[in-house]
Amino acid sequence: MSRSLGLTAEARSAVFAPLAGPGRSEQVEQRMREAIVLGLVGHGERLPRETELARQFGVAVSTVREALDALRGQGLVRTTRGRDGGSFITSSAEGQRELLAARLSRFSRAQLHDLALQLGAISGTVAATAAARATSSDLENLRSITQSIDFGNEVSARRGEALFRVEVAAVAQSPRLVAEELRLQAEYGPLLWFGMRDQALRDAVHRAQLALVEALSGRDGVVARAVVDEQLSALTASAISFSDAHSTSADDTAGAPITLDDCASLVVDTFDAVFGTLGRARDAFATTLASLAHPITKATLDGSVRALAEAELVDGAQLVIGAGFVATPGFVDDAAWHLAWWVRQAGDPLVQRLPPRQLAVVEDPESEFFRDYTRLEWWRGVASGEASHVTGPYVDYLCTDEFILTLTMPVFDASGTQPGVAGVDVTVSALEARFLPAFGRLGERITLVNAQSRVVLSTDPAIAAGTLLVENTASPEDGERVPCGTLPLALVRH
Repeated sequence: MSRSLGLTAEARSAVFAPLAGPGRSEQVEQRMREAIVLGLVGHGERLPRETELARQFGVAVSTVREALDALRGQGLVRTTRGRDGGSFITSSAEGQRELLAARLSRFSRAQLHDLALQLGAISGTVAATAAARATSSDLENLRSITQSIDFGNEVSARRGEALFRVEVAAVAQSPRLVAEELRLQAEYGPLLWFGMRDQALRDAVHRAQLALVEALSGRDGVVARAVVDEQLSALTASAISFSDAHSTSADDTAGAPITLDDCASLVVDTFDAVFGTLGRARDAFATTLASLAHPITKATLDGSVRALAEAELVDGAQLVIGAGFVATPGFVDDAAWHLAWWVRQAGDPLVQRLPPRQLAVVEDPESEFFRDYTRLEWWRGVASGEASHVTGPYVDYLCTDEFILTLTMPVFDASGTQPGVAGVDVTVSALEARFLPAFGRLGERITLVNAQSRVVLSTDPAIAAGTLLVENTASPEDGERVPCGTLPLALVRH
């Protein structure tokens, strides 16, 4: 059996692997939709019977039935009765494209750039390793795959690129790299390959495949990695262009900013609104705190903060992903360190909306995974006397695993003592949705940066969030810089 057939079987088997955890009917539904998007199950294909699906997924038959009902409601599955009956996939190539477009529209620029970075880390290493390990038969196999692809056809080009990438990983002779390449392809690959509806991009992919085979033939790992990076950049730019063209924003109205100063005002107004909500929650908590009997326990503190934090997640109008109170060490009686913090769970909007969950972190200072939050900027900023502080953008690996900015304010009790810090996390993705449609009306390249010139977002799709502006422009000092009020942020026209 050829490797490609084996890999296809492996990918299909992953679709029907046992599930774990709550919300299983939603998980079955989502996994089946993913299989349709990826083309692992095609139009007209009959699914296993409900009892067999239940056995494969490790769930009850009623759970599978609920998932199939939902898929039928989305027009992805039809069910017929009788001897030759069953459940059949009804998604056409056009229907799969629409599903993929809907999924792509939910990714921000920051997320797509980060995705390309992750794919580059794996695919680039795969290419460099393959350059050292490829045999003549490996190279011949890669050439035959490239020759078999019809680059005049979108579906052929997309599927051929998927196979080509996995076969390069196989040439690297690393089971872990193959497994990771497969996982990333199944989860994210189609988002970047969606742009191959464009003939120019398909031609570029064809050239990249030929260039990569040539680099592997010459055992040049540096060039092989560079080819992969350049191709991923082109695919990312194409995905961003499509997402931009099909995205809409409630804030993109006729009165949207048309000058750089107007854009700066929009930034200030947006952050002022978030700080306003945070300040009201902080004051309400301080009032509640004064009425609590001491000593204060974790349960008591959490009960006092939860409703306020969840209200901030609602009032944040999708900007705020996390909110709560972080206690000064020693303030809580039964825990030396404690975070009363809640995080938005977006889930899959095509499946369900999940309620906010309380963040669980290691609070035992003796644990090797403990992190002293009083050393972090968002704490130090207000602990040093500032009335409010903006930290970021940064990767919040302690809480949300998102690229965020954190807004914090100090909390004081009646005696003037600071029992802790109130704060919210705002995602860069949400800020993109709020600002970019308005910024785009300028028709120029402008970039929002923090005090260290780290990029928050940019109208230029090639400039990734988190990079330094100096990385993207030869002379960023030459650009016009407009401060965003007293915030540690500025807009740069360059």
